[in-house]
Amino acid sequence: MLEIGNLSIGYRPGVPAVRGVDLHISAGEALALVGESGSGKSTIAKVLLGLLPAGGWASGSARFEGSELVGRAEIDWRPLRGKRIGIVPQGAMSGLDPVHRIESQLIEAVQLHTGATRLAAVARARELLRLVHLDPAVARAYPHQLSGGMRQRVAIALALAGDPALVVADEPTTGLDLLTQERVLELLAEVRTRESVGMLIISHDLPGLLGVADRVAVMYAGKVVELRSAGNLRSTSTHPYTKGLLAASASVLPGAVWSAIPGYAQPLTADDVGCRFAPRCPLVTTLCHEQEPALSGHDGGEVACHRTAERLEPHYPSVPAGSASTTTKPVVRVSGLELAFRVRHRPVYALRGVDLEIGQGEILGLVGESGSGKTTLGRVLLGLLPPSAGQVHVDGVEITGLRGKALRAAQRRIGFVHQDPYGSLHPGMTVAALVAEPLALAGVPRPARPPKVHEALVAAGLPTEAEFLNRLPARLSGGQRQRVAIARALVTDPTLLIADEATSMLDVSTRAGIASTLRRQAQERGLAVLFITHDLGEAMHACDRVVVLRDGERVEAGLPAQLVAKPAHAYTAQLVEAGRRRAV
Repeated sequence: MLEIGNLSIGYRPGVPAVRGVDLHISAGEALALVGESGSGKSTIAKVLLGLLPAGGWASGSARFEGSELVGRAEIDWRPLRGKRIGIVPQGAMSGLDPVHRIESQLIEAVQLHTGATRLAAVARARELLRLVHLDPAVARAYPHQLSGGMRQRVAIALALAGDPALVVADEPTTGLDLLTQERVLELLAEVRTRESVGMLIISHDLPGLLGVADRVAVMYAGKVVELRSAGNLRSTSTHPYTKGLLAASASVLPGAVWSAIPGYAQPLTADDVGCRFAPRCPLVTTLCHEQEPALSGHDGGEVACHRTAERLEPHYPSVPAGSASTTTKPVVRVSGLELAFRVRHRPVYALRGVDLEIGQGEILGLVGESGSGKTTLGRVLLGLLPPSAGQVHVDGVEITGLRGKALRAAQRRIGFVHQDPYGSLHPGMTVAALVAEPLALAGVPRPARPPKVHEALVAAGLPTEAEFLNRLPARLSGGQRQRVAIARALVTDPTLLIADEATSMLDVSTRAGIASTLRRQAQERGLAVLFITHDLGEAMHACDRVVVLRDGERVEAGLPAQLVAKPAHAYTAQLVEAGRRRAV
């Protein structure tokens, strides 16, 4: 159905972002394309959908149902895009039209791609909702009224509106909790089996795809470095990068180690030589720097590594484990916290009777699915939302009763790291200006700012050279942007840092590094950290204690090892089981 041969793609003349890729997908087959940001995964998707931006180029071949996609004129894409090739776009949860009901959007997609009458399109829209296991009542809802998992199901329904033969799903589970991720991936597997649809599933989450895909292609720096069956990848993978991705995925299994691949993928240039992974590889040799390895057969798959035959096990630095010790000095005290919104004259509780404490130097994990109240609780701690009842003390100060200057003074003692590293930094400000901005807002004299900026950058694990300080966010990787956000949060020397899903949009290899940075700052500064996450595995490794929220209520709390070994609440047990299934 889809045959890709010697495909190279670039955004600048002579500099390929994808180099010599060979792949194929048959009807009803799912191929997972895995790798870090910048590896070329989404670039391949753009060529398959005719969405390569102006100035981009592609060579080689990508034949779909006998038709060549490379070099295809825009007018010739109309019979294919959306009709024969569907797409679940990255960020699909926010990609739905916010002012139109779900039914209207499905009807529009069906009519656009099939030319059906409105009556037939209405029937097909209802059929699509059933296909993705959504209640018919969802048709009358607006996107903001749906959970993240429901919106992702709608995005899948939209991708199927034209009855395609191939679906390209670009990061379909990013930002979802483990249970919802599992349900979405199960749905994709069901759809491709029932409809005999070929699927290209693009993700940086390797373990999550092993139970869904037939084969896995691992990409690094624009090339496929390993290609093999998903069923035996854990046991037979040999490329150090593949093993690094598996080790960088936090597991809930007792005794599992959470590791980070050090460094970042370097920008590609026209004169690169040797293996692109060599600067980060623990098994590197002189040959690796001098000669790029070719993709060749090994143990039923294909691997591009000079040391494959040696069957060596690479070792990567691990995230420091949490401590079971307790602290005698709480920085945060939350008691009886409630927050209710009025909907049609009736209260809807976002938080109900929440109690928690965070000690000096402690990392407290706050775990729960979308809509559980995690982010709402963080906003209350920041003084951005007034609670309906209860008290919040931060560093001995009651936050909930403050207003004006007193509130702003208290907020300066609270650092905040936003979920989205791509949208939280002003695109027109340099790194130096971004990190110095909180100091300016706090009235710190200009001469006193550079030393504090330097200290915050070092604490966040970032360079301090002038070239880096003068970069704009567009020239930073996702991990570097999030570290800049951490530096901004640390620069005013806070007593509490709130990390709101700070790793959810990052590569797995970057997440462990961010968690290590937070651990180091908690220990060195005596910083209290609220680590909000939907990933129970990350919370198990990164946090000293964990609180589980569901529907605004605290359903369980305790030490990570205890929660995994003996979950007391059914919801916690479901999260643990989902984590265990990912690890086997």
